[in-house]
Amino acid sequence: MDIYFVRHGQTDGNVALRHQHVNTSLNELGKLQARMVARKIAKIKPTNIVSSTNLRAIETTKIIIDECGRIPPETHPAFEELRRPSWLTGRRFIAFETVWYVVRWFFGLKIKGDGESYEEFLARVIEARTLLESLPENSRVVVVSHAVFINLFLEHLCMDKRMSFWRACKRLVKVLTLRNASIIHLRYEAGKGKCGWRILTRG
Repeated sequence: MDIYFVRHGQTDGNVALRHQHVNTSLNELGKLQARMVARKIAKIKPTNIVSSTNLRAIETTKIIIDECGRIPPETHPAFEELRRPSWLTGRRFIAFETVWYVVRWFFGLKIKGDGESYEEFLARVIEARTLLESLPENSRVVVVSHAVFINLFLEHLCMDKRMSFWRACKRLVKVLTLRNASIIHLRYEAGKGKCGWRILTRG
């Protein structure tokens, strides 16, 4: 099975480097990026398209579907971006509040608000992975998601435990540098060794 993770198109929040609300829309460049990536995806001839329930991912998915034909999309909460506390919305990535949040989140310390813990997020990653593994082996699946989710999905392809602090630092760099509308191509082969997942190309 081939899986193509696509990061949604650009938003104004991406440009401003700020934490976003789930209902943030694509900006004009983001719509253009989505149309460009849709043309690439059309050549793959996907059999399935799964999207995060966040608006920017849904809008990107709609543009991809318009290019690929009438493939019924599925939205699934397992593929949503990391659910941060609502008090972080609008704050900058480089602000003290963000650093404080990320450190406490990683080490499992109590955080005020309605966000999810590392353990809850990891459970979602495992749920998403299991959902993909259950699809027919000849599937070509496009998943439209977000920078943090995609990167931690890659980190936990074959590992169901907390990553090391060093791995987390390296992964944070990849989160911050993953471009909007990037494509990451994975392959899953059931029964192939301890872990049937491989990363083939990075967008």
